[in-house]
Amino acid sequence: MDLKQQQELLRKYQAGTATPKEMEWVEKWYNAFDSLGPSSAEKNITPADGEVMHAAILKEVRKGKVLQLWQRVASVAAVFVLMLLGAYYQLYSDNASPAYSYITSEKGQHLKVVLPDSSTLWLNEQTKIKYVLNQFGKANREIWLESGEAYFDVKRNELLPFIVHSGPLQTKVLGTAFNIKRSDSYPEIQVSVTRGKVQVNSAAATLALLNKGKQINYDTLTTEHTLTYINPDYATAWQTPEVNLERVTFHELAQAYYSLYNIRLAAGRKEIEKFKYTLTLDKELSGETALAIIAAIHQLKHRKENGKVVLY
Repeated sequence: MDLKQQQELLRKYQAGTATPKEMEWVEKWYNAFDSLGPSSAEKNITPADGEVMHAAILKEVRKGKVLQLWQRVASVAAVFVLMLLGAYYQLYSDNASPAYSYITSEKGQHLKVVLPDSSTLWLNEQTKIKYVLNQFGKANREIWLESGEAYFDVKRNELLPFIVHSGPLQTKVLGTAFNIKRSDSYPEIQVSVTRGKVQVNSAAATLALLNKGKQINYDTLTTEHTLTYINPDYATAWQTPEVNLERVTFHELAQAYYSLYNIRLAAGRKEIEKFKYTLTLDKELSGETALAIIAAIHQLKHRKENGKVVLY
């Protein structure tokens, strides 16, 4: 049974549509780990719990069994810690060194993850991260954002800096909150700070020291970067069901729209940048519907140009 089949089985179990045989299979593996205590949608698995899991998994691996471990959760947005424990047997049987833990969110799915060091991150849809399984929180606190977008709320630890690798960039912090986006539509990486301070480096140099309300956009093709001021609420709009915009600038509107729909807005005329915009962007709205509402506020038209939507 592969990972997608496992996830589908868990969804069926949660929805109450699993067959008696499927329910028995899930509960059998869950009950094998009763030593971790009762589960909850808000339970955070501690490093000690992880060691118990780890030991049990290795025991099963030595028996030559294929192991899948599920923890009951209340919804796809519940806390996922060590989500891919079911793949441990493959990592260890292949003698992979180092062994990585991978966490992936699917289309339409947002995940909240509590890491072994008690830092928390939220994954936007279609996002993939990894970290070294046995080292995180002990020898280092390094994460690789391989694709997508994630918001990090980092527990402070001056002895172990928290480092996020996103393509050619490294974002280094001691304890703060920030958002990183690797767009699948544009050749850029965006780092936005909502609390504290972060250091953004390329392979060649330190690019910026960012504090709250600042953002760096790095062009992966030209290796050029720009620094801007942002409203953190709009730059991280994807985390909320809706975002209320009241007399915001075109720049702020464009931030919120990009966060929600991964589409860049551009002003075709200078006066459009001076307009104020009041509206609510709801995640239930499609990008096209939201665009039609935006254009109607000032009786504007729009066209696609170089991968962007231009209002004119």
